[in-house]
Amino acid sequence: MRETLASQRVIRVLIVDDEPLFRLGLAAALAEDERLEFIVSEAGDGEAGLARIASEEPAVVLLDLNMPRLDGHAVLRQVKQRWPEIRIIVLTGSDSVDDRWRGERAGVDAFVEKRHAHAQLSVLIASL
Repeated sequence: MRETLASQRVIRVLIVDDEPLFRLGLAAALAEDERLEFIVSEAGDGEAGLARIASEEPAVVLLDLNMPRLDGHAVLRQVKQRWPEIRIIVLTGSDSVDDRWRGERAGVDAFVEKRHAHAQLSVLIASL
């Protein structure tokens, strides 16, 4: 069994979402957390996200499913094949059973509804 991320002093997080204001809000929420220190980077689509993952090796990727160029399902599959140690939290705005099934099949670590993400993410990240 692997250690939870709460045992790390600093946690590298990559936010991959095509909504700039949403990314900014998540980064601000993580920066305000007093229990853990996060180093946050961002990407606006799946292709840019994969490039940043390769260069930065984050501990956690916060991943939107519906993005241009390369969608979150494709990113999730590639990350879990190439970097299985990276934890993936899918940020979803829908209650799609198909999205959850596909994500679970690909190895997602957790799902968070976008409307609750700001309040839940730091605790969820620490628990992974």
